[in-house]
Amino acid sequence: MVLSLQPREDGPVSLQVPKASQACINCRKQKRKCDKSVPSCGLCARMNRQCDYSDSSSVPTATDVAALQARLAELENRLALAGCKETTTSTSSSSPSTNNLFTPETTITTNSRDNAATTHPAPVINSRGPLWLPAASRFPSALLLDVDIFKWAQLSVPAPSVAVPRDVYDILSSGKTVQDCAAEYFDTVHRWFPFISKKRMTLGHTLGEAGPDLAMLFLGMKLIVTLPVEGMDSADNPVYMAAKRLLALLESGGCVSLLCLQGMVLVALYEYGQGIYPAAWMSVAACARYAEMCGLPGFKDSWAVLGAVTTWTESEERRRAWWAIYILDRVICLGNKKRFVMPEPERHYLLPTDDDAWDSGDPGRALSAGITTSLEQPQGRFARLVQSSMLVSRTITHVRTTLRNHQLGGDIDPFDINEVDDLINTLTSFSTLIQQELLPSFAVLRNQNPTESTSSASSSTSPPPPNWHFLTPSSIPLNPPYHHPPSPFDFSSSLSPQPQPLDPLSLPPLSLTHSALFLLYDVHCCPENLLCGTGAQGFDNFQPKTANQQALQVRAVAGLRSLSSGVIRELCMELLDAVMLPQGLAKFSPLCLDGMYNGMATLRWLWKEGGDDGGIGLGENGSFGEGGSTGGNVGVLQAAEDVGRCLSRLSSRWRVAEDYLGLVGLF
Repeated sequence: MVLSLQPREDGPVSLQVPKASQACINCRKQKRKCDKSVPSCGLCARMNRQCDYSDSSSVPTATDVAALQARLAELENRLALAGCKETTTSTSSSSPSTNNLFTPETTITTNSRDNAATTHPAPVINSRGPLWLPAASRFPSALLLDVDIFKWAQLSVPAPSVAVPRDVYDILSSGKTVQDCAAEYFDTVHRWFPFISKKRMTLGHTLGEAGPDLAMLFLGMKLIVTLPVEGMDSADNPVYMAAKRLLALLESGGCVSLLCLQGMVLVALYEYGQGIYPAAWMSVAACARYAEMCGLPGFKDSWAVLGAVTTWTESEERRRAWWAIYILDRVICLGNKKRFVMPEPERHYLLPTDDDAWDSGDPGRALSAGITTSLEQPQGRFARLVQSSMLVSRTITHVRTTLRNHQLGGDIDPFDINEVDDLINTLTSFSTLIQQELLPSFAVLRNQNPTESTSSASSSTSPPPPNWHFLTPSSIPLNPPYHHPPSPFDFSSSLSPQPQPLDPLSLPPLSLTHSALFLLYDVHCCPENLLCGTGAQGFDNFQPKTANQQALQVRAVAGLRSLSSGVIRELCMELLDAVMLPQGLAKFSPLCLDGMYNGMATLRWLWKEGGDDGGIGLGENGSFGEGGSTGGNVGVLQAAEDVGRCLSRLSSRWRVAEDYLGLVGLF
């Protein structure tokens, strides 16, 4: 230490320690008072760190900014918790919620990919706070900017630091909302759209990964089982608005997880079923992009983002999440015939395994089958739904190609007649297969006893159908001799089987097949060559059809009559009894509504063209002629009204049914 001798005015000499002209860098960064002692200030000396009096101003690093943002978020959360502490205390004292997962005092443990557990609280935003919570996203941009660097550096996606909004907390913390909505979801929606593992959630594996993305999943379950409220638009539903807000927060916070993706799928399904457009269209595309970023359905690509797969149940859950988005992407393009977002599955992709085996977590019954598997091999409901969606994809692709070739003109046929013939045969035979496999009671109602048809087919000398390789054109016969295992819908009496009530859970695969048939018949049924496709105003093309096109026209019109006035009308009459009670209505899927709407619109068209007999006259027993309805003396107008009554009943569960009825009114 350097001392200087300086005289005082009164004569004595004093010792003075020299001071620096400014505070040291450490004290300036921490905004602490510095005694400016040299060569080291008192604070740096006590902390045993280097003291720097440099004049150069230091630029804050990204770490400094992130630390400040995190500290700001922590302070705001503490203020929010202090503001709602009194309300939370009164709520907990009046109704103890021992099963509540989302309280301000709850500590959530998030397991990272290296199995290092980090504990952090689940904060809540004050309802009077700003719309956006300042969140420092730690998402590694290298995953999308340069994936090779992401893999080479062995980077990972950290857990998001996103707080659960106050409105979400209020929805999920009310009584046993989480338990009740999860039980209702697995009893209704899960049974026709099973892509969330019931077994993993029951065992608590999903809860062990608790975080804001788990809140998003439970909120999606709550949303999808919520019935429409009379006088309230579905887009104004508080649960829906809270879900959309939480999704935005998770996106801004860099959240990437399977739980978040599953919540997004449920929101998109709700938007589709309640007719919230264009939100449904955009949400399905967002799910497709999200799944692609996660590397689904492959495990090698998804490991770097979602972590390693440790059980078969978890790997099946990831695969089913990809298939769920694929199904929604194809269904939402049925009416508009636009391009898909999800790519076509590759030849090595696997179909979903048996639904009951997956729900019970039994690998012994999980027999995997590829998408090239023969159609006659029995499959579960979800696998059949996947196969029908692949047929829808093939049909929409054919229709788009045909309409484009019509617009281009030329002397070449706009479509391959053999391809159309094979596609019709495949759809028709697959429809028959589903009726016999999943809906035997409906087959009995149409005088098609599955047992009798199977035994009669077995005695036939016709060869078995060829393998259905990758849904390519094949020569599958119209009524193939399929052999089926004992169905869970078998009748109690073997002497005189009595029809059981129609099970709405088995309808989605059959209804999507009907939608594909309507779409295929519709583009080929008109006597005129419409350059602009169905719905063109006027007939400006006077080029006659070829002989093949005329033959296909006759087959398409006969198919429309049979499908609309026969199958669809009878299906709706039986469905009315099944959904009369709320328990049956809750099990109905919105994926079935497009086929019913097309049936009703076709019946209206037949009535406008040829009157109440559809232009072909009624038979001796009052039924339609060859290829027509089996519905007795019911005309096309009465059949359309029957389908309309069914759609009206279903609109109390899914608002998009009202939109379909409005479209028929415009027709």
